[in-house]
Amino acid sequence: MEIERIIEANQVVSNILRDCPYEILKKWEVKKFDRGQIVCRQDEYHDYFYIITQGIANIYRAAESGKKYSQSVYKTGDYFGELEIFDKKPYICTVEALTDLKVLRIHRDVFLQWIDKDRNFLLYITRTLCDSFYKLSKKAGEDTLYPLKYKVCNYMRYCLKNGVRRENGVEIQLQKEQLSEQFVVTQRSINRILKLLKEADIIEVTQGTIIVKDEERLRDVEQESMNE
Repeated sequence: MEIERIIEANQVVSNILRDCPYEILKKWEVKKFDRGQIVCRQDEYHDYFYIITQGIANIYRAAESGKKYSQSVYKTGDYFGELEIFDKKPYICTVEALTDLKVLRIHRDVFLQWIDKDRNFLLYITRTLCDSFYKLSKKAGEDTLYPLKYKVCNYMRYCLKNGVRRENGVEIQLQKEQLSEQFVVTQRSINRILKLLKEADIIEVTQGTIIVKDEERLRDVEQESMNE
């Protein structure tokens, strides 16, 4: 059973599904998406709850003009679909695979049964939803109050915890276009900040990734730019 192999290989997913009843556990589906593929689209209805088991996804809101606002980047163990599933509402955001993506999904009817039977999961989803709302509120304040240089440095430092350590620094899966969407600014504005950091030998920009060469100096620039 593939879901059992996924649970054994992933501690975060294992914690979420720890007390999931077997009759519900066997109804999970495994789905795979290629990089760039849309998992769920804004303003459309989707009757599933999803847990990411491998890869990274961009959660963004798009305007009619096509401009995107990235609300968050989700990784292994993060879930989506919980906001819309109770009252069958259309998705508030689009979910796009930033890398090849593997997810577990369960139909709405089974999800509601799970909530009713599994107190561990009910507590988990309540706690993590509160944490998500806390981070979104903090982000909304920072987007309004702080300059772009601070926000870019702050976001890079946030991404470091999921980065891969290389000989020349920590590689993070972050594209310039993604930063532009994250802060709803032009690509030119992002390029200007990245150029400053690159000239200071703090980062190196490669195809599809950014390598943070000096974490301490990145933190210093973040703090110095807070009041610019």
